[in-house]
Amino acid sequence: MSDEQLKPRSNTARSGNDKVPMLRRLGDFQVHSVLIDAIPWLQSRKGNIVEVGCGARPYRAYLSKDCNYQGIDHEIAKIDFDYEFEDVCYYEGDIFPLETDQCESVFHTDVMEHVIDCKAFLSECARILKPGGELFFTVPFQARYHYIPHDYWRFTPSSLELLLMKAGFEDIQVKARGSDIVVAAYKVLTLFYRCLFNLNVLNLLLSLFLFPFAIIAIIAGHLALLLNMGSQDDCLGYSIHAKK
Repeated sequence: MSDEQLKPRSNTARSGNDKVPMLRRLGDFQVHSVLIDAIPWLQSRKGNIVEVGCGARPYRAYLSKDCNYQGIDHEIAKIDFDYEFEDVCYYEGDIFPLETDQCESVFHTDVMEHVIDCKAFLSECARILKPGGELFFTVPFQARYHYIPHDYWRFTPSSLELLLMKAGFEDIQVKARGSDIVVAAYKVLTLFYRCLFNLNVLNLLLSLFLFPFAIIAIIAGHLALLLNMGSQDDCLGYSIHAKK
């Protein structure tokens, strides 16, 4: 895909790109903590921006009008999740379908745990960025086994910095999302949701028992995020900034 093909894809088309509902943010600390870090970065972007592993493109709605957005995703994701958008470019293999030095910004959210060769993946992110371009991404740390069997990794700050340096990035910043208090609240809610959405007599009784604890967990988790309470050595995940 050439630079001329990328530029006309402005951020005006919103079909299928609605912002994450506040109710989802209230009860899903993984999503909410990602958005806390992602929204300011996305709103500050200008020029060509590429989202890798874009899925249903829920983060596109937070971009400014100064951005020319391009979503790319792997063919496997299209097959497994039945996503198919006309303005998303689907690809096979490990090489992104974009030219070198093509964009000012690249981002992906909770994608890299599903990538087998993380160094090659980050090297591709660096390749399509212009010199001085910025990368933002998130990874989970405390998260359930998901998208089975394509869930390969959980990352530490040390591993993230090492991978990024080997891929050619600098000015690396790794920020913890949440703390052990938020993780505890997240685990209580996970148990509550599992009982609530897999109803039988036992799960119904458990969900009724857990309901007041779920309310307490929501309040405690949001307060801990707001006031930066607890130990960040045991967090939900990490938000990462780096420059080419």
